[in-house]
Amino acid sequence: MQRALRLIVPAFVAFAPVNAFAEQISHVPGDRETGRADPTGGAYTTPTLLFVPAGALPAWNAKVITALDVHGPTPADRLAIGTSLGFQPSLGGEIGLPGGFTLGAGTAWVGGDRSPTPMSEGISPYFQARYHILGTSDGRGFQLGSSVAYKFVGFQGDPGELEVALSSQYRQNQYEVGLQAVLGKDFATTAADTEIHAYALYRVVPQLGLGGAGQVRVGLVQNTYDVIGGGLASLTIGKWQVAGLGGASTVGLDQGHVGGLGEVFATARF
Repeated sequence: MQRALRLIVPAFVAFAPVNAFAEQISHVPGDRETGRADPTGGAYTTPTLLFVPAGALPAWNAKVITALDVHGPTPADRLAIGTSLGFQPSLGGEIGLPGGFTLGAGTAWVGGDRSPTPMSEGISPYFQARYHILGTSDGRGFQLGSSVAYKFVGFQGDPGELEVALSSQYRQNQYEVGLQAVLGKDFATTAADTEIHAYALYRVVPQLGLGGAGQVRVGLVQNTYDVIGGGLASLTIGKWQVAGLGGASTVGLDQGHVGGLGEVFATARF
């Protein structure tokens, strides 16, 4: 018996570091980075810019968002090459505050309102504040958040437009889905609109997700609408994300006309 113990104890001590290391890396796929580095499991971002995250950016962390949208045929308010392709660049940033608040600012991305004149080239400066209402700290399960955004370029330009959104998500290691409602009001006119955004994502591997996203916007005063929809792919490695959306859009086109849409964007957290 004593001889057996003398063999088992050294073996247990030798394998303990290996077991601890295996347990440590087993948490990485689910969180997309270690829990210590990102306790939210990536809930502060979403696989498409059509959707405002329900989760908050970790306190005193900063996130940079850059994107390029390609439209065809060219909407009247986009940087254009002939009449075939229109481009809309965007750049934004966010900072996480204590208590589940996140503040952001930048230029509008895909799904933004039609600019009143080509002079703005489709770029809509915005300010946004959002709050994480409900959800676990690890970002899993049901998440609920709200946001308020002010955009300088609304239905008719200055004095701009205010948008209030409610975002809900259900997130698990292998998949996540989201549904968002938005109400917008233009301050210069009686115009107002409502929007529904949705997406679904399945992770082929922990870092790579594939799915689809869509948006429908309906004018509450004018008889107008916009639709966006397509497939998406999102690659997240640690604090870095690269994603894309490809599909169709009616934004910026004459009513009833549909064009192609492609978007690539990247986010980084610091």
